[in-house]
Amino acid sequence: MTIIRMETERVDGVARQLEQINAAISQEMEILGNRIHSLNWQGEGADQFRAEFDALLRQASDIYEEGILLSQRVKREAQEWVAADSLGASHFRDLKRILENLNLVMAGGGGVTLASAQILGASTNANAEYLQEYRKMSWKDKFKIEKKIQDELSSTQKQLAEMKSTDELQTEINAIDAKIVELERKKAEAQKKADALLNKVIPDWPLERDSDGVPWRVRTDDYEDEVVEYDRQIQELQTQKQALQGDLSSRQQLEAHFAKLQQQQNALNQVIGEGVPSDGPTTPKWLHNQLAGCTNYVAEKRDVSDFGGGHPGDASDWNNQAESAGYEFGERPAKGAIMVFEGDNNVMRVDKDAGHVAYVEKVEKVDGGYKVSVSQADTKYDSKGNFVRGTYVNKRSSMIFVKDGAKGVSFIYGKP
Repeated sequence: MTIIRMETERVDGVARQLEQINAAISQEMEILGNRIHSLNWQGEGADQFRAEFDALLRQASDIYEEGILLSQRVKREAQEWVAADSLGASHFRDLKRILENLNLVMAGGGGVTLASAQILGASTNANAEYLQEYRKMSWKDKFKIEKKIQDELSSTQKQLAEMKSTDELQTEINAIDAKIVELERKKAEAQKKADALLNKVIPDWPLERDSDGVPWRVRTDDYEDEVVEYDRQIQELQTQKQALQGDLSSRQQLEAHFAKLQQQQNALNQVIGEGVPSDGPTTPKWLHNQLAGCTNYVAEKRDVSDFGGGHPGDASDWNNQAESAGYEFGERPAKGAIMVFEGDNNVMRVDKDAGHVAYVEKVEKVDGGYKVSVSQADTKYDSKGNFVRGTYVNKRSSMIFVKDGAKGVSFIYGKP
């Protein structure tokens, strides 16, 4: 027996990579086109150059379109295999129930042993592969994919809610099968009577003309009419059954897709929940000691030695310094991120000029925003009112509510 296998998760991963490559190509084409057409270059040579460039751009655009079609085709193929896998699993479950009713010993009992229902083999390492993929993503892409998965889950769930359940569809199919079996039995009986020699010669009364070569209708003609009617009813039921099987297949495909989305969501939630790795404390020690108060405290948790080219500034400068040093930052909180408060933020009152930073310990999504648990500290001042470097005071934990789109607050993640 030949077993055909597709590692659907890897195939789907290739499709996603193709989509990412296509998106990157599209972006680069747009950037390059804008730059070429914005060149301050006049004359016949410039016109010829732009014409040749536009021709190349059209060729690249054609390749881009082919790439889009290819990624869509690969994704469809993987989805069809997953759906077939799900259908196969359903058939195996039905067979298992039948065998159990016959008191046969299943899997390991010395009797009948069934192979895994995953005959087409959706990868058992799917979750590990998702985790690996999501950990490599930028935080911006993590949040983007998170929203995409949630939207698709909601859409798929709505479609499933509008369909009959698998049990309902299977019950209707089984009922039709029972009707067909009964009609086949009646058809066989009628055909048997139609083939009987006596019925081929005994006429119906009153005599009626017939077109089958016999000048009058005989009993066989009546039974043959019954056979034709049974065939018509059986064909009608077969059509109904095909429609129901199509609905069942569509539902199973959606269920398989929904299960896959849930697996992706769980893996992504795990990665987001892991947060930004704590890479502190900041070294060398002398650089750490240049910082005071909240910045000194956060520098224990995270290495900020790259900020400001090795000279971290005030808290309110950290997001810009981090960006220049190649760090990711955004408006969405994440565990392990550095929370930066500008002087004019609308979340928490801080020093107008210096701003404030805190370390994110935990994040909880709630309606309208996030509950952000942070640890933070304040600045120590000497008797003359000067801040004291290399130390902090009033270390504490706080819960801060951050609305979606809050002003003057940002979060520094890590380097991609």
